[in-house]
Amino acid sequence: MPLIISSPTPHAPGRRVWSTEPSPVATEDNEPWRAVEDGLLRLAVAGHCYAGESQLRKGLRAVRARDWTALTRWPGSYWVLADDGDTTAVLTDLAATRPVYYMPGFDDGCTWSTSALALARRSGADVDHAALTARMVCPTVPEICGTESAFHGVRRLPGGHALLLGRDGSCRTVAYEPRRTVPFQQAAREFRESLVAAVQCRARSAWRLTADFSGGLDSTSVALLALRDGAELFGVTHHPTSQSDNDDLYYARQAAAGQTGLTHREVRDERGLFFEDLHKAPPTDQPFPDAARWRMRYAYQRHCAEWGSDVHLTGSGGDTLLTASPFYLADLTRTGGSGRFARHCLLRARLRHFPVYTVAARALLTSRTSNAQALRRLARDLTTGAPVPPPHRASRESLGWMRLSAVRSWLTDAARDELSRRLLRAAEECAVPVCETSRHRYVAELHEFGSWEAELRTQAEGMGVPHHAPLLDSTVVRAALAVPVVGHASTVVQKPLLEAALHGLVPDWLLHRSTKGAYFGSAYTGLRRNADTVRELIASSRLAAEGWIDAGAALAEVDRLTAGAAGKWSALEALTTTEMWLAQHSIAGGSHA
Repeated sequence: MPLIISSPTPHAPGRRVWSTEPSPVATEDNEPWRAVEDGLLRLAVAGHCYAGESQLRKGLRAVRARDWTALTRWPGSYWVLADDGDTTAVLTDLAATRPVYYMPGFDDGCTWSTSALALARRSGADVDHAALTARMVCPTVPEICGTESAFHGVRRLPGGHALLLGRDGSCRTVAYEPRRTVPFQQAAREFRESLVAAVQCRARSAWRLTADFSGGLDSTSVALLALRDGAELFGVTHHPTSQSDNDDLYYARQAAAGQTGLTHREVRDERGLFFEDLHKAPPTDQPFPDAARWRMRYAYQRHCAEWGSDVHLTGSGGDTLLTASPFYLADLTRTGGSGRFARHCLLRARLRHFPVYTVAARALLTSRTSNAQALRRLARDLTTGAPVPPPHRASRESLGWMRLSAVRSWLTDAARDELSRRLLRAAEECAVPVCETSRHRYVAELHEFGSWEAELRTQAEGMGVPHHAPLLDSTVVRAALAVPVVGHASTVVQKPLLEAALHGLVPDWLLHRSTKGAYFGSAYTGLRRNADTVRELIASSRLAAEGWIDAGAALAEVDRLTAGAAGKWSALEALTTTEMWLAQHSIAGGSHA
């Protein structure tokens, strides 16, 4: 069971975090938490925080000064709970991988928990089908849901924020992370130092250290950093099935060659497919789109559990944190110079099979479009039923600030109207300057991935894998956020900040890898083998019963994909995993079983 910490409750089962009242309560956990106290000052860190006892003691000074940022500068992935005698602060991390949920006005105050499901059960909150649908349709547009979770009235604290609770029952949220920009080379040095520390602390704390050794840039770099520190490491590589051959295995073998301390195992499992054994998937607190791939991860990670792993390293988060979304081209129209802008447009055009003039024109249009205008366009596309782009080609929408997912093609008319109204309200309230839109959207994508990562970690723990993602530690994320979005783009390397930071620590041939593993074969084969299960989930759809989804349209897409046609893969995964989550928690008609 994942660690769950909740606001003080009389007679609640579990252990008190602090020795004096009022104290949050920690229920059964498989992650550590530690606390220090000095009179009225109290501080606790929960999850995986690698600060020493003396550092935690010094942290009490930051509690007194209400310097919440200072409490997020230690290596690790963790929650922070602090109390200065008048106010209790609950902090999530910068990427929101350590979620905090809260309900203002409940029990004559503000009730909070690190689990939305626990809070919903405590309050009797029903499922919010509108929020579930909105997140499927606009996964990286937080404006459409605000701070909503999968349950009515249960809100989620945004990444980089603190929930401040007064003794009078009041609550408010504040952003604790100041905006900053530093020169690229300084950011690279900070990134190098923080990532090396994040990996070393975990490696030195482990009795049995394991890692994904995929051959991919992020996970392999993390594993090699652990080996440089002299760790004994058991690394697993997913040997592609006959349906999904790619060059990950080649890079993994090359990286493993001659590595002292590495036990390397290649794992091939023909059942490691999408949509396999959905009824056995470990439950999560919130739905997340990758849950249907759990059996593919289990195929190789189960060997780490059998090895006795107490720390399992992954490269999770690297793609979101270290690569620039196509909208960075809009920034280049203002700051890149004509030559650099032309080179990047040419690269994007070749990559996506667009005419160069289309890419350049779209970038210029995006640069003149505000966040509010983009939200209004999404609302218009929803209500007018704008066609979903052909599945075999990337959409021109991908070059804009934001886009709708293909789930929109399965919405009912009532759902379209409701989500469109939400987008229009968000546009009216939007105050993001045009020059800040790029960073705003980058952070939105990071926080969305943080939500995904939180559930991935829960699912992995359900498989017996102690999942760690050093790239998403606040100290590492902080360095990446200090780089403007265009600084994460390059026509030479995939991830320029990672390349600059790890030069000399990781082989150049890995840092310069230009390909990325794909698993479409496993997706098609998995759907064919499990089509009946997927059809059953959609045919009995709770979202359809509530009037949000046209199940018939979604089932037609299942038939297309099963026949081998190109189609709406990500949309099908999102719908399937949401219905799977609803079924797992035995929720029907908007109420708990």
